Amino acid sequence: MPLNIIYQGSETAVDDDVTALIGSDAASIIRIVRPGISRRHAVASFDGTAWKVEDAGSRNGIFANGQRIQTTVISGPTTLYLGHPTDGEAISFVPLADANEPSSDPIQEEIDAFVMAQEPKSPKKKTKKSATRATEAVEPTQVQPVSVVSASGPELDALTTALRDQISSIKGLTWSVWAMIAVTAVLAVMTLFVGILGS
Repeated sequence: MPLNIIYQGSETAVDDDVTALIGSDAASIIRIVRPGISRRHAVASFDGTAWKVEDAGSRNGIFANGQRIQTTVISGPTTLYLGHPTDGEAISFVPLADANEPSSDPIQEEIDAFVMAQEPKSPKKKTKKSATRATEAVEPTQVQPVSVVSASGPELDALTTALRDQISSIKGLTWSVWAMIAVTAVLAVMTLFVGILGS
């Protein structure tokens, strides 16, 4: 089962026979050159059953939900922070299910669609990297609102977390782009509440 790794709007598909190094090293599949990121910061690998992400002995660690972790199993869309619990580099991991595996939960599918927000339609070429060294510049991903009619409890928490993770993963944008993202986020949250109140 391949793994999709998303960093700053760029997607890298990793086959299950590949160990994906993440760090500042030139040989990294996901290369992040910035203070706080070690040469060998994290490793994503498939153990035959599931994908897992491990700290590769980094100095500043890997964080999930604000807590430093050594290893985590990627059972669904997961966002981790490298180097700092809130201001670190946000990386999302999405296991790609087999094509003949039936989909189970329509709400989960909508959450997945939200996390995997579509890139803006523009005349520029869409950047999709293979599991090789990546050095291309990438356009940031726009967050698209998704209408969820019956979100409550864990589903609402998951959508809110996904929205926060998407916004925090976009770095270096102009004020007008940030304002547009904020308005989109507010509209998405309002859509959620209208859907909850309507059901």
